[in-house]
Amino acid sequence: MSNLIYLTVKGQNQGLISAGCGRRDSIGIKAQNGHEDKIFVYSLQHLMTRKQNVSHHPVIITKPIDKASPLLAKSLDDNERLECFLESYRTSENGGLELYYTIRLGQAYIVSLKSDHPHSLTSNHMMPQEILSIVYANITWNNVACSTSTYSILDERVF
Repeated sequence: MSNLIYLTVKGQNQGLISAGCGRRDSIGIKAQNGHEDKIFVYSLQHLMTRKQNVSHHPVIITKPIDKASPLLAKSLDDNERLECFLESYRTSENGGLELYYTIRLGQAYIVSLKSDHPHSLTSNHMMPQEILSIVYANITWNNVACSTSTYSILDERVF
């Protein structure tokens, strides 16, 4: 079973870009009660590699077309600095949802934004979505459930 992931985005110029994204007028029947000011995330991918230095690759987020879509395009166009906060929820033992993992991206920028409107005949079951690539100057991972966390600040380290 997949987890629920939400994204909060604050822009240096636009303020709370994710405001109202979880409401019915933004994403229709996928509206997220209790998460009205967060972006509903379909998938999240992140890759780090190491040869000599650690290499942080962009965070890839797939999300529905929503209220934030034009604002995210403006953010890309203006090279606006962002603060991004991702929250992952899983099903708890009692059947409810529990926050178990968070990722914070500091001094982040959108480096690509791809709109994907599926073919109306061959992919009628799919909805329009966007794929964002976000780079950052620092990242913090926090496993809320296990009380473990770490961070990384991008620099020119060689170990």
